[in-house]
Amino acid sequence: MKTTRRQPTAEQKQKAADRRERFTALAQHVAAMSEDERTALVMKVGAIVTCAGRALSVHNSCLVLTQLPTASMVGGFWQWQDKGRKVKKGAVGLMIWIPTARGEKAEDAAPVPEGDSGTGKEKRSGFILGTVFDVTQTEPTHDGPGLDRRAADACAASGR
Repeated sequence: MKTTRRQPTAEQKQKAADRRERFTALAQHVAAMSEDERTALVMKVGAIVTCAGRALSVHNSCLVLTQLPTASMVGGFWQWQDKGRKVKKGAVGLMIWIPTARGEKAEDAAPVPEGDSGTGKEKRSGFILGTVFDVTQTEPTHDGPGLDRRAADACAASGR
């Protein structure tokens, strides 16, 4: 049985376009900052980490901090679900750049011989717009493991 996706309404399309426009302006603002300014901003408040324990890049940390200056630990909607937390109703996500690879998987891609244009299926990397939520925008679920202690430890380690 094939399911079809519901098409967004005109209002939803307009909201998405407005959100992309705001993010583009924000990304341009961060890109216009010098490397020293971006580093100083991140050093002032500490590194932003994901709920999986990885640190965000300096650029993504600046994007998050300009949207929510009190951010400390971020994760995607499903990442928080896996960690036993749920995003609070009405919470507005934070936009970041997420790296992606298109084309064949890295392990399947063979190097293209010199002078050969290849098959057109070479691995191509880029970035897509992604939405994450800060730990303060989530709440524990009753059936999942607690992340509160780890979040508190991460905040304490970053000096917050």
